[in-house]
Amino acid sequence: MIQKKASASTSISTKEITKRAKKSDLWFYVIIIILLATMFLWYLRQMGYLPLWIDNQPSSLIAEIDPALRERRADFKIINAHEHVQSSRNLPILLKVMEDCQIEKMIMLGTSKYTFYLNPQYGFTEYDKNNEEIINISKQYPDKFIALCTINPHDEDKLEKLKKFMAAGAKGLKLYNGHGFFYDNFFRLPLDDPGMMEVYRYCEEKGIPILYHVNSGRFLQQFENILQNFPNLTIVAPHFILTSRNLSRLSRLLDSYPNLYTDVSFGHPDFQVAGFKRISQNAEVFKKFMKKYKNRILFGTDIVITSYRAKSRSYIDEVILSYFDMLEKEEFTLPDSIYKMMSKKARENTDPETVYKGLNLDDVTLRMIYHDNAERIFGR
Repeated sequence: MIQKKASASTSISTKEITKRAKKSDLWFYVIIIILLATMFLWYLRQMGYLPLWIDNQPSSLIAEIDPALRERRADFKIINAHEHVQSSRNLPILLKVMEDCQIEKMIMLGTSKYTFYLNPQYGFTEYDKNNEEIINISKQYPDKFIALCTINPHDEDKLEKLKKFMAAGAKGLKLYNGHGFFYDNFFRLPLDDPGMMEVYRYCEEKGIPILYHVNSGRFLQQFENILQNFPNLTIVAPHFILTSRNLSRLSRLLDSYPNLYTDVSFGHPDFQVAGFKRISQNAEVFKKFMKKYKNRILFGTDIVITSYRAKSRSYIDEVILSYFDMLEKEEFTLPDSIYKMMSKKARENTDPETVYKGLNLDDVTLRMIYHDNAERIFGR
């Protein structure tokens, strides 16, 4: 009798253990499914396929802009002369941003897949696809966008491609072979390589402007060879020609080559914050520089508008407004959204409470930087 009871008890215990084990297994699989679903949704968000309502909301800073300041900026007819746009999918937010920030016109640059994904494995690829995208956008919105195509310096048909894209509606050329990362990883070709001479010559003869990313500290002699051999070629070398640490070199270049221009963009938040800090620490020197060369400097942001890790309307608003603040105000702070987009290492060395000194430029200087120079170069 005792053995039967023990046997029955053991049987119940075994069933209970089995039941609990099955329940545990069920919860395990539920958790795994939830994790996988979360990762999949996160991936879709990263790729820009799952926009949320919050992505389309303007920055709260837009509503805080004083009406008098909006009226002042409207008079400038601001042109953002340096931006990358992945595709027409980005247009709905981009057009709203332009309205938020009173950007009258934007110059889009032909861009490779690497720039949109920041993955070297993609290499300098799919740039023809982006050329076609931005040219089509510029045709769809001729009063809003201007397209500059790009080419691969190694492409044997690069000149013919340039001619094709110019005939299709491009208004200029964008080159990357003076960019240190592109040079080291994709091109390994001097800026003044003989194979590029026909491109420079054609652009000079046809009055085609080139927006040329050039690290003047690294490729100075090659770059000057181009400037000297093609003195009538208009070149915009952005990011203060990557020599904002050395304004004497930048001044010498602008003094020596009358068809050379630059812009105020810094690009990635790491570089933007570092650049703004540099300007802040030397505000009076930079202010004198900007006023002296006001007819040689363009406005640009270089945010890179992409579907991958899509940037929200609010974030893009705040980056553009921060450049306005740097140019227009005596003092300003940067919004948290910019610090959050910095790399972890750069963010650790940055104080988000920093008060930056701005340039507080006069309207004549601002009008030249915001509109007149870009209009003169690209508005033909």
